[in-house]
Amino acid sequence: MSTLKLILSRGDPLQTDFLSTDNRVMYTSETITYARPLHGSRATTTVTRRDPVGGLLQVGLVEWPANPDDRPQVVVGTRSVEMTKTGLYTSPEKFQAQDGRTYEWQISNYRAQLVPLHAGHNAAYIATFLQSSQSIFKPWNRKSSASLFVPPEGTHILDDIIVTFIYFESQWRDRERFRARTWDLPVAAT
Repeated sequence: MSTLKLILSRGDPLQTDFLSTDNRVMYTSETITYARPLHGSRATTTVTRRDPVGGLLQVGLVEWPANPDDRPQVVVGTRSVEMTKTGLYTSPEKFQAQDGRTYEWQISNYRAQLVPLHAGHNAAYIATFLQSSQSIFKPWNRKSSASLFVPPEGTHILDDIIVTFIYFESQWRDRERFRARTWDLPVAAT
């Protein structure tokens, strides 16, 4: 069995299709925002998987709270998944998958990677996300699509990987946008 490559149809993990290399939709994420007067807005991301005959099965949900200080609620199947921050100023977050093992999403060289925590520091990645890129060295300057790569060792927890990836990548992007904004703020005169 070879590594599974899931191509994101759009750059936003909250609103995309995860396509196989033969362009079949395998997963879909859809986010709906609900405005609540006096309380701000909250959002819900629903993750569905296509079954072999084309039917849809809801495999996950992320409830994004109106208050940015509250933690989102992550559900895979019928199981609530606790995403636990493992770094003070860094972004790693760990969770327990349906196989009972603990995994951690990390950022390495600006890419999200999932590693099993039970296997020690030399563990192989269970999933790696590569952003889309455009290169002058590619023929016709073609853009490569953002893709999530899952080796055979991770396919048994694919629903966990997809749902927690959507959560983690979205959280990391929000933190990076916040950091970029704080760097752009003018320095107050003393």
